[in-house]
Amino acid sequence: MQGILSLLLHPRRLLTILAGIFATIAYVWIAAVRAVPGVRRRKDAARAGWRAKRATRSKG
Repeated sequence: MQGILSLLLHPRRLLTILAGIFATIAYVWIAAVRAVPGVRRRKDAARAGWRAKRATRSKG
């Protein structure tokens, strides 16, 4: 109870803890998404498609 009261009396600490938790979750999420097999291949294929579209638009 004393710990909760301390956080309520010092909102900056609460915001710091919440920001740290959010940053940790975001970091883990991004690391997990980047580690999924095939993500880089799909991104490279999408980039190649965009480049091809841009090349055909600029020529015509």
